[in-house]
Amino acid sequence: MAPDSGEIWHRNPFPRSPVVRLGPSSDLGDAAVRGADSGNAHVPTPLVTELEGLVDDYFAPPSTGGRRGLAVALVGEFGLGKSHALRKAYQSVRAGHPEAAMWIVDEPAQNMGRLYRHRLRGPAASPQGRQAFEELVRDYYAYVTAGWVGAQEDDPRQETLREIAAGLRDRTLDPDKVVSALRYDPEVIHADLRGTLNEVTEHRGFATALALLLEPPFKRMVWQWLGGDEPAEPLRERGVTEPIGPSPDRGDTAAGIDRVFDALAVQGFLHGRVDAPYVLLLDSLEKVLGWPEETRRTFMDAFERLVNVYTSHGGLLVFCTSADGLRALRSSVHERVLELWAGGLDAERTRELVAGYLGADAAAADGARPATGPFDEEALGLLHELAEGVPRQVLKTCREAWRLSEDGHGAVREVSGATVLSAVRQLHERVTYRQVVNEVHEALDLGQWRIASRDPVPSRLSRSPGNREEVVYWLSPAPNTYLAVVYARSVLLADDAERITALLHGLRSAVRPGRFEALLVVNGLVSHTMQDRLGRSIGSRPLVYRKSGFPQAVHEALLQLERRLVEDRRESDLVELGERMRRDLEQQTAHLDEVRRTLAGLVLDTRSGATPPVPAPRSSSPTAWEPPEEELPGPVGRRFHDALAMLEAVTRRVAGRSVARSSATSAAELSVLGCATLVRVLTEQFRGAVATWTAATADGGPTEGQLGELRRICREYECAVEVLPVHLLGGAGQARPLTPAGTVEGLAEEVWGTLSAAAV
Repeated sequence: MAPDSGEIWHRNPFPRSPVVRLGPSSDLGDAAVRGADSGNAHVPTPLVTELEGLVDDYFAPPSTGGRRGLAVALVGEFGLGKSHALRKAYQSVRAGHPEAAMWIVDEPAQNMGRLYRHRLRGPAASPQGRQAFEELVRDYYAYVTAGWVGAQEDDPRQETLREIAAGLRDRTLDPDKVVSALRYDPEVIHADLRGTLNEVTEHRGFATALALLLEPPFKRMVWQWLGGDEPAEPLRERGVTEPIGPSPDRGDTAAGIDRVFDALAVQGFLHGRVDAPYVLLLDSLEKVLGWPEETRRTFMDAFERLVNVYTSHGGLLVFCTSADGLRALRSSVHERVLELWAGGLDAERTRELVAGYLGADAAAADGARPATGPFDEEALGLLHELAEGVPRQVLKTCREAWRLSEDGHGAVREVSGATVLSAVRQLHERVTYRQVVNEVHEALDLGQWRIASRDPVPSRLSRSPGNREEVVYWLSPAPNTYLAVVYARSVLLADDAERITALLHGLRSAVRPGRFEALLVVNGLVSHTMQDRLGRSIGSRPLVYRKSGFPQAVHEALLQLERRLVEDRRESDLVELGERMRRDLEQQTAHLDEVRRTLAGLVLDTRSGATPPVPAPRSSSPTAWEPPEEELPGPVGRRFHDALAMLEAVTRRVAGRSVARSSATSAAELSVLGCATLVRVLTEQFRGAVATWTAATADGGPTEGQLGELRRICREYECAVEVLPVHLLGGAGQARPLTPAGTVEGLAEEVWGTLSAAAV
């Protein structure tokens, strides 16, 4: 379907880096900023709606008992709009409740002192905020003074004092004048203030400094100290000796974290005690996960104390984190935090987001769908499907697709579905093929993986049509067992998945299902839905290239596939053995009975003095055995000839030993004879099947299906031989470098290697 507008567009409206930041130099949404990293369009997602409802509830008139505190965690992966929702909360508070104190931390930092001095946004950042905070401290001073005055029960002016206390609580009386008129010592009041604050923090400097803030000679010094500076000498003389945010050269990271959180907790506590609303917004809490253990533990301890202050004393704390960051919090914090989980946009909200950046009305008055300019319906559908509703990915793809759609003059008439596919590949296939293969090679070095001595399939079977996917390494963790590392680009459409599935199914059929696994390494984008689809169709989930830790990820994935291969091989061998043993049981039993009857007759003839009817070999060499006449290529025929000759020699040697002793055959000798007889029957059947296959392919090269049939024939013989005690056969023909056991164990692989190599 064509775009819904015939306009020609000239300016790319989508942001270069659609990331919302809440730092002091970033756009907090007070006004639209052209080209800002944070988006200027808003889509009312469930996350934003729920958070705005909680903010409204928090600012509703408090019931009896004061305002109730609330801590909210916005949880989700990157790009889902958590920071956007946090910014909307900021805008709601600023627009509806400008009197509320609010602190903003764009992201945690190990040097919290530097963050406090340069990046923390709070009431002290403006003259109006400082004035409001001073009034707050005075209100608290009045609160403490009212409690002190009202407690004087033995004073004859008790009724008057109660009226004065009520005036202080109503903030109609000046606490300094009350103290002076009643001839109370101001230091006693200040001491009481310090004592109350010391219930919140062990750092006595806060109590002293806030008490001095009400005295004009100290006001400027206290504000400088509250801003993170070193305390002035008059403050030092009164016990304020350490800055809130230590400078980097002090190197005391833990102390800096504790002091900054103490400062936030004290300022919040003051608001709560006088029933004033206060808000803290903190973004990217998950950054803490990458810190050293001791620093991370200190931060989590301090953060828990802050959550306790806000929830217990009427504050609103909203923070963003990933699922991993949420799991890192202690269970005691989880009990106090309300979780809101971010989700991807649905198809309609994806359309609204695109329309919002194009400047169209996201909600038309007549209920019509929002106009999406040059984006056609196929493009919009692919945007939602491939970005999986993640707003950041939608906007990145839109910007790139717009760029690819520009003509030589920068004009855009249409953004098609094909262009969106190209944009996705441009964005997600930045790394070269060689770089990905080099990091796979690092993984092989890391795990000392054994590369197969030769490829188990012809090279034409190791790549898909057009060479879009190919096997870059064949690994052989165990004999006749293979792990293929397959390289692929972005898997975006059903056709891509079907092509990869056909390639891997062909490899599995040519090698052997029970002895083959593949690791699909994708250099590009694979949506979660497509990953699930590939996991079902090829038997293992694809591994998407990531710039960090990729060799280790490849190594761990190969280990998992190797373990699966071992288990699958064991189960497959048991199943095949059971089936074959059921088919051959009657035939094998008949052969054993024949051997027993022959040996018993030899012993009786020996005891009676008769010449034993053991036919002499045609020569002393085991190679004198003559096979039945069947057409086989020279090298393959010689291998069968040698194997059957060795088995014949083993049978004659054991039988001759029993005759020479003139005694019954021992149990051990019967085991050797039985094994040799069974292996000989299996080898003759194997030879006949190979001869039939050779005759069927004589007119031309074998097809892929015929190669698969040959591999099946070889596998059946190999499996049957592996479960028999061929080690009992020993070494017939000592002059030969191979024993009978080694000859029959390697026969299937030699036959397959010779015939498949000839077919390439």
